[in-house]
Amino acid sequence: MNQYLIGIHAGELSNPQLSELMEYNSKISKNSITTISISSPEILTLMVGVEESQLSTGLTDQYYLLTNELKKRNQYQDKFYFVYDYRNRKIVKNPTVRCFPLIKLTISVTKLQSLIQTVKDIKQEDVFAGFKMNLAEPDLLIVEVLLSSPMLEMMNKGERIPNSSQCDKHYLYLSELTQLLSDPRLCNSVQTKAITD
Repeated sequence: MNQYLIGIHAGELSNPQLSELMEYNSKISKNSITTISISSPEILTLMVGVEESQLSTGLTDQYYLLTNELKKRNQYQDKFYFVYDYRNRKIVKNPTVRCFPLIKLTISVTKLQSLIQTVKDIKQEDVFAGFKMNLAEPDLLIVEVLLSSPMLEMMNKGERIPNSSQCDKHYLYLSELTQLLSDPRLCNSVQTKAITD
């Protein structure tokens, strides 16, 4: 089962809040959501989508709609940091387009928000992004950064990117993002990179 991050809540969620989350989600989609509680070094609750399938642009849109619904509720406004909180809904031309791994990192929980914000800050307009989560230890996460990208799809299939494409705007974007996310201030260690130095 895959777990994709939707939001980070400061502190614990009460049982009524958890019930409310599930209710909002059921109104919007049939996607399953759950929470992961982390108590070290501070109490955080990660809200994640639980999916059998690989992350797709259609799934990111469902998470965006859930995010919009939750942002309307006063009790969540100051406590939640959301992954899919961009101002305007992005047009999903083909919801079945998959998101492929750019980089896999081991990070401490305290760095998670900075990692996500780094992706948000430089994300290309036509790229859909997500974060696959695994709890490695009580205060360590394995995070896979996923992007909708024809180049990453090619690499995932074992195809080589032609040298002529390495000056392409999208390739340079993937390289820059890889370099930023590899920074020791953001991650404890890099496990794998799709784009190498």
